[in-house]
Amino acid sequence: MNTQNKQTALSADLNNFIYGVSRRNFQNAPELTKIGISLLRNFPAARDAVLEYFAMVFHDAVNVSINQTDYESDSSANGSLESVSMIGPELCSMGESWAPFIAPWCITLIMDIATEKSNLPNATLQNTEPVRVLLDITTQNLTLLNAEERAKCIDMMLDCRACSWAVGWVGRAEPALVAPRALALGADAARAVLAHLANHPPALYHVRAALVDLFQEAIKEDSKADKKRDVIPYLLNLASKSDIVLKALTQDIALTLTDEVMDRLCVVCATHRHSGAWEGVGPASLVALLLRSDVHCFLLLLKHAQRNVFCRQLLEYLLQKVEYESLFPDSNLPLVMSAAEEINIVREKLLTGNQLEQYSIARILILVCYNLPSEFVSTISYLLQCARSDTTLALLVRVVSGALAMHSPADGPDVHADVERYQNLINTGVEYALRDAMMADTQIKKCFVEGTGTKDEKTYLHHFCLNIVKLLRWERSGVRCAWAARAVAARVGRVGAALRARAALLRERPPATAAALADMPTCHALAQVLDNVDLTGTKSAPPSVEVILKVIQATVQYFFRCLHETDIMAKIRGVQTASRLLRKLCLHSKLARAVALRDLLETAMFREDKVFGSRSDVTNNVASPKDWNGEELLIYMNQKHGPITQLTQSHTSVFHAGIIGKGVRKRSDAGRGAPPVLALDNELLMGALMACMDGNSGIVEGSTSISLLLVELVSPDVMYNGLPWPDEDFTKQVSIERELYMRSAVERCGVSRAALRRTARARPALCLSSALLRAAAASLLHRAHRHTQSAEMVRELAALVELLSVMTLGQLLPHPLSHILELAPELTPSEIVQVLRDCIWNYTRDHVPSPALFSCDSTGLHWRDPSTCKPPPTYTDTLRMIIQKRISKLGHMYPIMFLNLEKDS
Repeated sequence: MNTQNKQTALSADLNNFIYGVSRRNFQNAPELTKIGISLLRNFPAARDAVLEYFAMVFHDAVNVSINQTDYESDSSANGSLESVSMIGPELCSMGESWAPFIAPWCITLIMDIATEKSNLPNATLQNTEPVRVLLDITTQNLTLLNAEERAKCIDMMLDCRACSWAVGWVGRAEPALVAPRALALGADAARAVLAHLANHPPALYHVRAALVDLFQEAIKEDSKADKKRDVIPYLLNLASKSDIVLKALTQDIALTLTDEVMDRLCVVCATHRHSGAWEGVGPASLVALLLRSDVHCFLLLLKHAQRNVFCRQLLEYLLQKVEYESLFPDSNLPLVMSAAEEINIVREKLLTGNQLEQYSIARILILVCYNLPSEFVSTISYLLQCARSDTTLALLVRVVSGALAMHSPADGPDVHADVERYQNLINTGVEYALRDAMMADTQIKKCFVEGTGTKDEKTYLHHFCLNIVKLLRWERSGVRCAWAARAVAARVGRVGAALRARAALLRERPPATAAALADMPTCHALAQVLDNVDLTGTKSAPPSVEVILKVIQATVQYFFRCLHETDIMAKIRGVQTASRLLRKLCLHSKLARAVALRDLLETAMFREDKVFGSRSDVTNNVASPKDWNGEELLIYMNQKHGPITQLTQSHTSVFHAGIIGKGVRKRSDAGRGAPPVLALDNELLMGALMACMDGNSGIVEGSTSISLLLVELVSPDVMYNGLPWPDEDFTKQVSIERELYMRSAVERCGVSRAALRRTARARPALCLSSALLRAAAASLLHRAHRHTQSAEMVRELAALVELLSVMTLGQLLPHPLSHILELAPELTPSEIVQVLRDCIWNYTRDHVPSPALFSCDSTGLHWRDPSTCKPPPTYTDTLRMIIQKRISKLGHMYPIMFLNLEKDS
């Protein structure tokens, strides 16, 4: 197209544009808009006219968008809206040369629209399509301007109070330019601008930078004090009206308000606090700001409260205000919510802070726990694990008591329901603490890896137990922490399971963890927890049967672990704790007593027998292998022995048993005798057994259980376990092998012998052990006269003395048979056999040892009346003849044993 044609077309477009605009009909706006865009590109002189028409189009489009609520989404439904959709992309793409014209035009147009529609909410105006297009055009063209031109445009917008929202929107492209200029406005205007500006998260950094710069300039030491004295009141006033400003000011506040800055700020406040602008700056306004701030401001206030009286007064005022506001049902204080979000920092400060910090943080934690039950549970768990001093533990008591007091006021209608509900939360917190402590013990500890551990290294579970024990003791002394006893009583089964796991010899011990530390300190601590809990059901609901059985099993296991302690005092203390636990558990439960007695005896006799000096098997030391001739073979030696016929049912070869091919038994060494009965560990075990039998009725029932258990554990079968003593020939041919086994089992086990003596003290119970006594008597009867070697005879005589002492203690042998014990050391083997057969065996055979022989007096003591149980001469004549035969040596016993019998006869 040549130049003439271009001019003709441009002239036609210009005429059409002027004619169309003069008619003021927006139905043909799209055609005029296209012409206007063409004129802008081809005829710059028409710029003002075209932009003025575009402004008219935008005004009409805004009116249409606001008034027509039910219009089609397609912008072609309205001419103005369609025109706006064409204008936006064109003006955004005009380039740098057009930006100085388009940007001021857009800003002026926005200001006119905002002023005209000032009665509308900003959100309504801002959400219209024409306004969004204008904002986009402005933002795009501002980026193309230089710094001076951009500043002028921003100042134009800031001068219009009605378009603060537009400043915030447009300022997203230049937040560093907008933020400082907004702060130069009044508080209300600045609040509006910054509120819209901060909707763009990256702009918050620039807002904070502008605020900090303004604050730093205000407290700087120079000669412009008069101009800066109102800055701090202005910032506080702005923060009171704007959450964005408050958030920007308090973000990283510890880096802003350093000790040096605080010193300068105190000087400024002291200098200008009497001026008019500072009238609104007081404790009430500061507390109002702190209530809306985060917890870091509160922690900073705690730091400066140590050396600043005003900060200390402000802190107390703040805490009182927070506590008061939290009493309202719909209270939702940002400070409390921030403390809940930063709960880990708050709790850590509670452990490491000074007294003022700990006391103040505890008051905040009470409010957090009051509003958030989940944090109530986690706080209890955390402090029970991490408290290392009485002060911190007392803070836990204060937090829990304070939260309970707020949740269950004295005049509330549902006091009991609230208390029970929060007691369940406390129970859960204690359970979580126990679980987390056990889990923490298996995690890698820094002190192991870096070698920074202290000398008194304790497991996390150990510290938890120590804290629980302190709380329980405080409760007994009158401190308000009864919730601790109820919580531990509700979870006593978990504590028992933890004790059982720790007392187990076989358990996983990961290296470089607390689980690799010594077990016993933690076991002692767990046992102390159980010892301080009420297990009798007097103050709370009694534990279930399942829980009692778990705790008993754990206590028995702990008891035997204590016997392995090398420190004698720790050993005694641990055994005493276990005995107290057994006494409390068995006092009101026969089932608990039966389980405890069985566990103690079984473990002592079979699993922990070496602790008590017991031998695991019958001594069978044999001679070294050699060549044997036919006369020395065991099979031929057994055929030569025995006065009776060898029957198929007879096991007389047991009398001279050895190992086939290696000959007879080697004589036992003197050092391999029976284990001592009066050893320390045996006495401790007997004490534990007696602890299970508290009270007279408990002793009788418990001794009966022990007697029956001994027979059950020692006897190889259930035959011949009754009370009657059979004929001597019956034992010789039928049950002698069984009797030998039972005697050997009792002799090699010091526990069974000591238990027999304890049973003999409860006299009727010893009758139920007749099978064991009969086994010892039968083996002595058939073996005493066969041994001539001194070592073997000493052993047989010791067994006889043991048998006689038990039977005499249990009153199974009446006078004068009870004095055989004093004669036994002076009797020969043949005399021993005679006394055993004629005096002891025959008497017990004809007078069956039975609990019915014993009567119970008013004190609960069971005994036999000597006047009614005198033995006939048949059972004492052999004894009389032996004494008369050896009157020179045994004569002093005759008047003691037979004088009263002769007078009676």
